[in-house]
Amino acid sequence: MRSTHVWGALGWHDIRQRYRRSVLGPFWFTLSTFIMVGVLGVLYSTLLKQDVKTYLPYLGVGLVLWQYLSTTIQEGSNALIGAGFIIKQLRMPVTIHVARIAWRNFAILMHSLPVLVLFLLAMGNRPSMEFLLVIPGLILILLHGVWTGVILSIACLRFRDILPIVSNFLQVAFFFTPIMWMPELLKERAWIAHYNPLYHMIEVVRAPLLGTPIHWESWAWSIGLLVVGFALAQWIMQTSRNRLTYWL
Repeated sequence: MRSTHVWGALGWHDIRQRYRRSVLGPFWFTLSTFIMVGVLGVLYSTLLKQDVKTYLPYLGVGLVLWQYLSTTIQEGSNALIGAGFIIKQLRMPVTIHVARIAWRNFAILMHSLPVLVLFLLAMGNRPSMEFLLVIPGLILILLHGVWTGVILSIACLRFRDILPIVSNFLQVAFFFTPIMWMPELLKERAWIAHYNPLYHMIEVVRAPLLGTPIHWESWAWSIGLLVVGFALAQWIMQTSRNRLTYWL
């Protein structure tokens, strides 16, 4: 991960290649997201009987962060398979290929963040002191993208059937994660959200953006999962590093 000059340059190269000859570039991601927010916001605020001015910012921030997490997890699962030709030819830390994907998606997320802040201001949300907590929250979700990518990329390289399982899991997890709905709506079943690690990963960024306090459980889940995840990723990497080339 210290090789920032390598995975940083590769990530920027991916972004330039993806949006080559495009006028808006990464802002197409922002535009498509806000179109979805407008359509779903009006629909679900009516179905769930929520105030549009409160619901739209909640949905908008949640969708932007969810797309970062889901895309990073899904692309990270395929990181080593996609970089197989590089791994066979060059000797470099394998984590670079995962960090490249996490950084690439994080850079696209940072393109959307200023537009998202302007959207929140237009909806009447005013920044408070909690807004400064966005910075550690963003660092946390960036690092979460790395350890999940390391574990899943090795697992998917060894067992190719795990890759479609990850895609199907993310589709189901979207509906079980408080993005289009708020945990308060579940009442006595709110534990479904509180024991969902994806909810806490999103909440450490969404709550400061919306100007609401972050519950200590979200910090505990996010930091604790980060420590356990990196320890597990390190152990898996140490036990399988010398066999990765043979699995390609």
